[in-house]
Amino acid sequence: MEKKVNSTAKFSTITQSALILLAIICVPRLVSAAEIYLTPHGAGRNDGTSWENAFDQDSLSSVVNETMEAGDRLLLGGGTYRDVRLTISSGGVPGSPKTIVGVDRGEGLPVFVSSWSEEKPDKGATAVRIEPGVGHVVFEGLRIEDYEICVLVPAAKNGASCEQLVFNDVDMKRFRHGFYLSDCDNLRLQDCDLRRYTKHGFRFDQGCNRVVVRRCTADCSEGDSDWETKTELFPFGFIVNNGGAANTEFLFEDCLARNNRMPLQKKRYKNGDGFVVEGNASDVRFVCCRAIRNQDGGFDLKVNDVRLVDCVALGNSRNIRIWKAATLENCFSGWASCGLWCNGGPIMVHRTTFHELRQAAVQTDDQAREPVTLSECLVSSCGQVHRKTARGKVVLNETTVVEEDAGQSPDYVQPSPDWDGLGDLLNSRTHPNIGYHRSRSSNATR
Repeated sequence: MEKKVNSTAKFSTITQSALILLAIICVPRLVSAAEIYLTPHGAGRNDGTSWENAFDQDSLSSVVNETMEAGDRLLLGGGTYRDVRLTISSGGVPGSPKTIVGVDRGEGLPVFVSSWSEEKPDKGATAVRIEPGVGHVVFEGLRIEDYEICVLVPAAKNGASCEQLVFNDVDMKRFRHGFYLSDCDNLRLQDCDLRRYTKHGFRFDQGCNRVVVRRCTADCSEGDSDWETKTELFPFGFIVNNGGAANTEFLFEDCLARNNRMPLQKKRYKNGDGFVVEGNASDVRFVCCRAIRNQDGGFDLKVNDVRLVDCVALGNSRNIRIWKAATLENCFSGWASCGLWCNGGPIMVHRTTFHELRQAAVQTDDQAREPVTLSECLVSSCGQVHRKTARGKVVLNETTVVEEDAGQSPDYVQPSPDWDGLGDLLNSRTHPNIGYHRSRSSNATR
């Protein structure tokens, strides 16, 4: 007698089998993600299966674009990669990025080195180029030296964005442009230290959205006066540009911009800024950032409703330049010509210290139609509280101006124009409830 099969059970079994097969087809990389090995000169069979059989540097672009699949990791052995140029045209997928990791095998992390020179700054190679629309790529532990552009993401012509690019511990030295990025969304840069450049450290040219820059340094000259004579016009540490589509939603956290200078500029007005944000950007915040010894502005911010929290500016010409509306909370501005320059407003300043400012704590300029309000602030050793060029006013709410000629003292812990902006050295012991106050552990210690 023929056995009857329950059609519902049969359909359920078929459905389960199909779902399992579909899962295997759709997510094979979760099971079989590979580690691929590459060194400057390669080894053994040059098939990337181990350090003993590593690919060589001539295979770098083809390995990243053709050999690697989503979820794979490319391990770059330490050493010098001479004149290498990596172009990435194929990335990962959400949740399974392609990851390129530098590995110190006893010779340090991998270093890409070319032949760029500051004597001809606009002539040279690009180390890493990521094509428009390519996303989900992670870089870790890489060094780049002597390239015209270290990492380039050119503007997209078809509107495609590069999603979720991550740069972790990617350091650069001697170059024209460090990061030159356009049309990148959900971008992350952290622990990237850039030194000795002639133009820009971090440049976000256009169309970058939801960007976090954390614990990064842009030091144009490292204080070398000879290098500063070789920089180009307008050296900037971090610039959010207005090259095209607006840049939006930026967080700079615990970043340092220092020594952006070009002393041989022929015009009377000499530029060179730490942090620059142009006017078509929006939703920009700075937290625990420091701008030190830049030729003009420490922070030059043309964006509306910008916010600075726990930030330090010292040794610049005009420490903080605000062109529209802004809020400052627990900041320090010192040892400059002007502490806070306003050409718009309103600006709300809370629990902030202004110290050793030759002209004024606050200067309002031609377009400053809205007030600068200082609440619970501390002003010491300044030429004057307010210098008005044309218009604008300053309102003092529960703000103390220390009259040192009258024997008053803010009693800072250890005031010095050589302060690095870290820790509690500019906390006032006389006025613990107003002005800038930071604990030793609340700033970065890099």
